[in-house]
Amino acid sequence: MDLLFTEEQKMLRDMTRRLCEDVVPLPVLRTLEGHAPGYSTACWQSMGEVGLSGLSIAEPYGGLGLGATELMIAHEEFGRGLVLSPHFVSSVLAASLLEVAGSQEQQRRWLPDIASGTGIVTVASLEADSGDSLTGIQCRASRVGGRLQLNGTKYLVPYAATATALLVLARTGEAPDAVIACLVDRTSPGLSMEYQANLAGEALYRVELSDVALDDERVLKGGESIVADWQTAMYRSLIALAAQAVGGAARVHDMTVEYAKVREAFGKQIGAFQAIAHYLADVAVELEGCRTLLQQAAWALDQGYPFRRLAAMAKLQCCEMYRRAAAVAIQVHGGMGYTIDADPQLFYRRAKQLQAMHWSAEFLEERIAALYLQEVPDTGWTARV
Repeated sequence: MDLLFTEEQKMLRDMTRRLCEDVVPLPVLRTLEGHAPGYSTACWQSMGEVGLSGLSIAEPYGGLGLGATELMIAHEEFGRGLVLSPHFVSSVLAASLLEVAGSQEQQRRWLPDIASGTGIVTVASLEADSGDSLTGIQCRASRVGGRLQLNGTKYLVPYAATATALLVLARTGEAPDAVIACLVDRTSPGLSMEYQANLAGEALYRVELSDVALDDERVLKGGESIVADWQTAMYRSLIALAAQAVGGAARVHDMTVEYAKVREAFGKQIGAFQAIAHYLADVAVELEGCRTLLQQAAWALDQGYPFRRLAAMAKLQCCEMYRRAAAVAIQVHGGMGYTIDADPQLFYRRAKQLQAMHWSAEFLEERIAALYLQEVPDTGWTARV
């Protein structure tokens, strides 16, 4: 197992870091939180121009066709810069679901726009009291007059206000797996939305669907159950989320170490005090361990080996480590660390939200246990392109 980066991968890392630092430094990030559209349009345009928005999308659809390792590298830099963008939900999660469950016509229609960044497809899966399991979905898809009609409410839908379309997960019957995925235009009659305040200030929306009609060509997999395909796409996407956590933790840890070197108390640098030095050392050890686990998950996915357990463990561990690293940063910065004028709180809020969104710690623990007990198969990545 070779986890060392190639020269091309190092170039990708350096290019992505420069883009993030030049276009969306932390002062710019502060102006984006909680305000429409919720991300830097200049940054998003630049991502499209250099190919980042189509990083892992197959070449026949205008993407670069790169693997999980390259996706990990890019998202670690996004996490390091706290970059707000639709990249995860559109270029990773929605694109993955289209690859495994979309028809050739749907792939030809949507993947090139996603790859170029000219189109954004978000995913509407969460509902009130439903948790991360699809068994709790209550949004209904009913056939009326030869067309499907969607009725229900979705919560915390990323970038819904600027998306071209929403991939809506809806229920067709009472069976646990009777869930389908539909592509719904943002401007469809009967669809409305409002911004939802959230810890990280991301562009998340409450979406109401009232008799939203759509043709069968907008339904993935011909209207069959999407549950297995959703699991496949989500497990792959966990690697990008874990990478964001590693990048954010590395940045806030570097920031804290530098502060500990210059801040003085009782006549010496606070980093010289054992209590602080040991906290920083603990974070450094955890960070490297999580990075190795993440790289193993990406490597297994690229090689076609079973990767789901590694991906789930990486998201669980990396997000928990990120939260602890950000908490240590706030404590080391002292009273200033608790203020909104200081940068550590930016990382702490993002760490907490990243830990809770897209499969929470509790849900991941259930999935990992099931994979260990072989209640569900641990398989490789089988995209259909």
